[in-house]
Amino acid sequence: MTNPPGDSERASHLAAIPPSDDSHWRALPRRNTQKVSHLLAADLRREILSGQLVADQQLPPEAELTARLRISRETLREALRILESQQLIEIRRGRGGGAVVRRPGLQAVGRYVTLLLQLRGTSLAHLEEARSVIEPPVAELVALRATDEDLDRLVALHDAERAAEDDPLAFVTAVGRFDQVLTQLSGNRTIEVIAGVFRDIYAGQVYSVIGNADPAVAQRVARRVVVGHSAFLDAVRRREASLARKVWSDYLYTTSRILVGRNISRQPIDIAPLWRALAGQSDPESAPRRATVVAAEIRTRIAEGRLGEGDRLPPQADLAEEFGVSRPTLREALRILEMEYLLDLRTGDRGGATILRPSTRVAAQLSGIVLEARGTTLADFSRALRLIEPPIMGLVALRSSPEQLATLAAVALDMADAVDDTTRFVEAWQDGERAALSAVENPALTVIAEILHWVRAGVDPAVTADAKSVPWVATTNRRAQAGFADFVAAAAEHDDARASRVWAECFSALAPWIEESELGTRLVLDLIG
Repeated sequence: MTNPPGDSERASHLAAIPPSDDSHWRALPRRNTQKVSHLLAADLRREILSGQLVADQQLPPEAELTARLRISRETLREALRILESQQLIEIRRGRGGGAVVRRPGLQAVGRYVTLLLQLRGTSLAHLEEARSVIEPPVAELVALRATDEDLDRLVALHDAERAAEDDPLAFVTAVGRFDQVLTQLSGNRTIEVIAGVFRDIYAGQVYSVIGNADPAVAQRVARRVVVGHSAFLDAVRRREASLARKVWSDYLYTTSRILVGRNISRQPIDIAPLWRALAGQSDPESAPRRATVVAAEIRTRIAEGRLGEGDRLPPQADLAEEFGVSRPTLREALRILEMEYLLDLRTGDRGGATILRPSTRVAAQLSGIVLEARGTTLADFSRALRLIEPPIMGLVALRSSPEQLATLAAVALDMADAVDDTTRFVEAWQDGERAALSAVENPALTVIAEILHWVRAGVDPAVTADAKSVPWVATTNRRAQAGFADFVAAAAEHDDARASRVWAECFSALAPWIEESELGTRLVLDLIG
């Protein structure tokens, strides 16, 4: 792979392309029978994710691209729509508009996952359990890694939280910023993405409590958050990593207990109040903002169950009248939702757009794109798995039914038969992971597992191919199989501590190979290809 150009060179790359320069915009070879639009979208996607095309850079005009690429306008537009649906470009309307490169962020992913979890009946208890798996290890990493400048940054964010205690929306926003920087400082991009997709969900629940509660309860919740963050900062100042982890675990537990006292722990989460509050901050005089407000309201109705899979929206004329917006503004709002995979829009359909139910597959794909865009390496991804999966497997050990245990035992036997065939062994291991994770019975953790599985499914072919050339791979496979069998035995006894420890040991056995080999330095983007 060639190295991408430097920042200053890339920043002017597209704008400076003369008509004779075909470095990007050349006719596509007809490599196979796949649609040309998909080939073009795949090529541009890779150049965006690898940094060869940079954020905020405008692509050449449509007429220029169709001429250089020797494709039709319809083919180009379809390719750009594919990239827009993946949050990799933004199509801007009006004079000076066109296709502009974006670096995919977590906002759209977090919003999609939030909607998915609300529709699955995820409760605050589920969410708190997921946070207890992800966040304490992050807190420990921050205490080990944070510089004095990092600590000063966290302190400033903490001061902003305290200053906003009497303003529910401002307080929730400040807490979200603190949590965002916390995960960034962990130094693990995979953890940052996974924790980030749950940030809006938790913020929404805090807002539901302090925004609608009597002042005394609101003050209790806000103070508990502030005190918890303050104790964590004290542990970081003292560079006591284990204390930072414990303090953060205690903070999650006590915050949860306050909410339990309000008898809402087992109730489904509700993001609607926060979404409506944020939409209300939009500038009513701005047409793009009005489209965002309309999209937010329709999205909220989906979250509340008022619009479901297969439902059709009223005709555009009726919707425009209901929301008091122009037809172009309404069409922009519907296009936003289409790009989020929440609407099926068809040209010439007079009956209204059709609602699409959010899926884990789309959530995982959107998260994977963000991981790729952030230059995540296989070593980074492997470290995240070592932090997240062992505690999840401890929960699996507590909750596995006899039928699920029988399935896991059968998989362990399949692994034993496949230790000398790495391809078969990896497939059996994946089967075992899927079977184990099905027992966790927590929608939030299920989504995390699906996100991780999406990435693993993409990188495993490259990992397996590399492993086949390692002389001692069969020995490693046998150790991994023995570890899995040990895990099954622990799960049969519902021994969560032992199951978690055994799973961590399985990862530790493989860690040197990933960390010390060239494979660990390779980007997820290159491995997925």
